[in-house]
Amino acid sequence: MVSSVEASKCLNHLMSKSIDIKEELNTIYGDQLSLIDDRFKSLKIIVENFIKYYGDNRKIIISRAPGRVNLMGRHIDHQGGYVNTIAINKEILLVASSRQDYKVNIRNIENLRFPENKLDPHSLLEISKFSDWKDFVRSKEVLKLNKKIPDDWSMYILAIYYRLQLNYPKFKLTGVDCLFGGNIPVGSGLSSSSALGVVFSLALLNLNKINLSKEILIEMIGEAELFLGFDGGKADPAAIISAEKGKVSTIGFFPFHILCTTQIPKHLKIIIAYSGIEAKKVGEKKDIFNQRVASYKLAMMILRKKWSLSKNISHLRDLMPNKLNIPVSELYHGLLSLPNNPTRNDIISIMGPEYIEILKEVFMTHVDPDNYDLLGVTLFGLSECARSENFYKILEKRNYKLLKTFVNLSHNGDRLVLFDSFGNYSHYDHLSTKDHLVLMVKNQPSLVSISGNYSCSIKEIDKMVDIVNSIPGTIGAQIAGAGMGGNMTILVKDNSEIQVMDELRNKYYKQQNISFEASITYPISGASIFKSLQK
Repeated sequence: MVSSVEASKCLNHLMSKSIDIKEELNTIYGDQLSLIDDRFKSLKIIVENFIKYYGDNRKIIISRAPGRVNLMGRHIDHQGGYVNTIAINKEILLVASSRQDYKVNIRNIENLRFPENKLDPHSLLEISKFSDWKDFVRSKEVLKLNKKIPDDWSMYILAIYYRLQLNYPKFKLTGVDCLFGGNIPVGSGLSSSSALGVVFSLALLNLNKINLSKEILIEMIGEAELFLGFDGGKADPAAIISAEKGKVSTIGFFPFHILCTTQIPKHLKIIIAYSGIEAKKVGEKKDIFNQRVASYKLAMMILRKKWSLSKNISHLRDLMPNKLNIPVSELYHGLLSLPNNPTRNDIISIMGPEYIEILKEVFMTHVDPDNYDLLGVTLFGLSECARSENFYKILEKRNYKLLKTFVNLSHNGDRLVLFDSFGNYSHYDHLSTKDHLVLMVKNQPSLVSISGNYSCSIKEIDKMVDIVNSIPGTIGAQIAGAGMGGNMTILVKDNSEIQVMDELRNKYYKQQNISFEASITYPISGASIFKSLQK
């Protein structure tokens, strides 16, 4: 636990730029002097604003949580696949102070975009009536609240508060006065929402003197997203909490574990470039997100019923040939058990009346898409699992040719269109129909060499990817996060970053008539509470 300190004392200590503060910032952010200077300024501003709003004698703590980039292993954390992530040098800061009651007051430095809200969680929803988190998030009261304020930032705070409160039913969590600030763009695919959840949870736990292991905290923050209607995985909080400065973390799930960390070669640069299209998971985009996850669940249910080798399999990753000890052709043959673009009625007919209630739970997460591409999604998931568990080995060996192939194949699974050198585009063929699967049984392509069909990119990001892939120094380009807008990520060799950004400026940003938003990112340490400022 970190002790709270009076806001005025914290500000004075911060202004002194003492050795202990500099050492902590260096441990978190590395030797990027401009970045450390920027963090000093941001910390000063947020503490000064806290004093302005709440007073200088309030005892405070300051927590931080960075955004993240997943270099390989998209859309598979909830299927048990590995992710290969870094924390980026954009983060959310929170200055928090305990209250004498149970209310949570939230303010943001960007108060026009994120209006102040005074929350009374225990009056808003009676969580004490529930002992199971899934029962709570599926209750009429929670569903009604989601419809009332689906895109309000306070919902992310409530999600964390309720998830932690349910875990400690014998006492009420103390109220908190909060001031947030940060530079992770919203709807960017850099996980600003998970960072918000992490930064608040660290402060709330500390102020309530609760110790939680990283593993349990990651589980709870991941589960909190169910409150918001997202049926996803836990890769984002895992990446944000577990990150190490300058390294890629290879993280697995079921159970959570860090397989390894790999130093990023000094001659590699990571560029983040914004498409100009927000990736907020609300409305139709939220439906697409949940529908893809549902496709995994439905495919696994059908496979367990119709293919004997998958009868006792819990997670998609365990269907890989090296897990089942079978040739890849046998896997492809087993996948022929999946129906071709079934409707909900088709799936109900296949599974039988005994599965009606289970299927209803799956269907309720999203609007009926008419047809489910179970085969395309499953092929993507399996191939991505195969690529992601080998990514760190390729990075260690500096095999950039294979690395580029892996990243291209991964993005192609999400791709919608393909651009030529003249800027013309055509629909992308994912080669993942049953006819293609029959050929796979015969030709036995390796799992890593196929892409499947997840289709969560957008035309604009596909264009950006194709622009930078034409540059020799590009090692790989792909969507960031869950897709459907936001940023794309580019791995480039040193000395190629300027050319890559110039090409994007001239061939994308100027043509789209939008502001240039591309920059090099530096992998920093994971979320924490500032200890040197609490003296």
